[in-house]
Amino acid sequence: MSRVDFYILPDGETVERFACSVTAKAWRSGNRVHIHTANADEASTIDDMLWTFRDISFIPHEVLGQDVDEETPVTIGHGNDYPPDTDVLVNLDRTIPGFSSAFTRIVEIVGGSEEKKKNARQRYRDYRNGSYDVHDHKIEPAA
Repeated sequence: MSRVDFYILPDGETVERFACSVTAKAWRSGNRVHIHTANADEASTIDDMLWTFRDISFIPHEVLGQDVDEETPVTIGHGNDYPPDTDVLVNLDRTIPGFSSAFTRIVEIVGGSEEKKKNARQRYRDYRNGSYDVHDHKIEPAA
């Protein structure tokens, strides 16, 4: 059974920045991570952010569709492609990808507009109705 963690962000925290932080933490813990986006533009945005979101860190990553090294610990993609033998899925799409059950852990990040929150609530219900172990975490604003 896959575990799904919903992270509910405070106002002012961006989904993309939090996704980079979660990805860094998962990678440093020895996990292979796949970041799933809705389209190529969003994949490109995350690709750029993984290079720049922290001045002192580097997260080795590649965008699917390019010549991806099988040993790359972090991949970014959209559509139906995902790398095999990956532990963590960071889902930034508005829907649950059909391959989500292939991962042991799924990260959903809730923030932004009311429409995005509504979509997240629907995904939460869909996961609960499926064979997933669902948890939610409210992230407190940084002091």
